[in-house]
Amino acid sequence: MNIQSDLNSNQKSLDFLLLMENYQGSYTKAIKRDPQVSCLNYKDCSQALFAKQIYYGDTYLKAFSDQGYNVQQIVPTCVPLQYKWAAENGVWVPPQWSDKPFLQWYWRRFLKSNPEPWAIDNILTEQIKQWQPKFLWIFSGVPITKKQLQEWRNYVKHIILWWACPLNLGIPYSHFDLILSGIPNLAKYFQIRGFNAAHMPHAFDPRILDKVSLPTEKIPKVGFIGSLSESHLERILFLDQLSRQVDIDFYGSGVDLLSKDNPLRQNYYHSVWGEELYKTYASYLIVIHKNIGIAGRSFSAKRLFEATGMGTCVVTEASDDTRELFKADEEIVTFSCLEECVEKIKYLLNHPQKAIEIGKKAQQRTLSEHTYANRVQELTSHLKEFELWD
Repeated sequence: MNIQSDLNSNQKSLDFLLLMENYQGSYTKAIKRDPQVSCLNYKDCSQALFAKQIYYGDTYLKAFSDQGYNVQQIVPTCVPLQYKWAAENGVWVPPQWSDKPFLQWYWRRFLKSNPEPWAIDNILTEQIKQWQPKFLWIFSGVPITKKQLQEWRNYVKHIILWWACPLNLGIPYSHFDLILSGIPNLAKYFQIRGFNAAHMPHAFDPRILDKVSLPTEKIPKVGFIGSLSESHLERILFLDQLSRQVDIDFYGSGVDLLSKDNPLRQNYYHSVWGEELYKTYASYLIVIHKNIGIAGRSFSAKRLFEATGMGTCVVTEASDDTRELFKADEEIVTFSCLEECVEKIKYLLNHPQKAIEIGKKAQQRTLSEHTYANRVQELTSHLKEFELWD
């Protein structure tokens, strides 16, 4: 089944149009790394790109399509992909600067600025105008303005937002019909301010298990796969202390934010995406998780569902919503302080079969309750709850 609708088909109106984040430029990097993908037309290139399972990949496309909805997905800041769409649909894009320096100078002078952001905004508006979805779903990390939302209202029925990162004062939150968040604290924040908002956790795509070969033996160590940034100061300090007592391998970004003598620097590999990300999760006996600061005492990260979906034992701080998602110390291992974390990790390293058993139970829970198919059903329930569903 082709999970992405025919781009030129007008036979059925679009139910959902998803605007996805180009997280850390991952989609752009994937196109540039793969000549076989980069040379394709927009439709084939986007399908091949999303099938790589980078970030959300085609998970929501598949889940919506399986439940009978007509859906499309755009990555607004993936410039190579967006330029393909523009070229095929007669939308202007800036000349390629590398071999036309005079045109670079001319257009920047004509537009008084770098023309690329203007072109990207224009392409996105043209896509929304062409598809005119019932629901425009924007994910955190996609740059948006009040002016854009007001213009898009001419072409869409409802605009919803997924927000799962620190608040951004530049985002016009009050202009959305519904705000969903994987962080309960954020959902409550928006609710207190009178916005339509609801908590909806992250999820896992079971198809990954058909694409990634599982290891015959686990690496008998702890792995941390994720990001370190100015928004993750508590995580940085925690990992700094933990890595001095437990051997941890680090895959991700932000290694330069670690102290010079931090052991994670010696055990740092690289960022992993797509199938390599899931293979890395599956390879380790234990995966450690530390919330972003804004999450407080709540589960919030994709990591929890990605790692458990791959059958890996996750060790994470105790959460107020643990019981809603996993059984503590049966399906996921929790700690309340650094000392308890160290103690439990050392126990699991010395009793690997216990860690494997917990990972398998967590996987069963994730596959039954925490899939993207489940989340689409939750989303439609929220839309009906707030009377946005016709």
